[in-house]
Amino acid sequence: MAVFSYQDDCAILQVNFNVNPMKQYRTIIILAVIALCNAAYLSYKAYYFRYVDPLGLTSFCDFSNFNSCSEVLRHPLSSVFGIPFPWVALLVYPILLALAWYGYRHQSYTQAKALAVLSFLGMCFNGFIIYREILFIKAFCLLCFICTLIIISIFFLSLSLLKEAKRKASVPLTEV
Repeated sequence: MAVFSYQDDCAILQVNFNVNPMKQYRTIIILAVIALCNAAYLSYKAYYFRYVDPLGLTSFCDFSNFNSCSEVLRHPLSSVFGIPFPWVALLVYPILLALAWYGYRHQSYTQAKALAVLSFLGMCFNGFIIYREILFIKAFCLLCFICTLIIISIFFLSLSLLKEAKRKASVPLTEV
């Protein structure tokens, strides 16, 4: 439910949406599961390229030389410190999923804060990967971009959870 208020003297319109933490945690859980599946697929492809058949790598999202997950995974810059970037995502998304699940079960401010920090770091990492793809690899992975959109969404949802927790903490208790 939205609460609208208008302050006449300053001419400020303020919109305050009541945040439902349960729905937000559920949304984060769903997004983390989708991203985990995406990361598992890309990790499989990275493993296949690295250890099975480097030349036989193809993906369903290879539309052209520029829009090609395979071109990205083939390139040496798709690894960070020798680790293919999907493997990092395969490590991070289960942690995000566990934090969101625990936060959902316990309505914990600590989990919301950890989600915000980890998703911010994930956003930075994904930004770095997209930067490398466009400027150096000269190819773009659609699945990487989807993961970037998911981690950005998780970040903003966790910020909203933090804001709601802070708002609830600042509301004074009244005597009954």
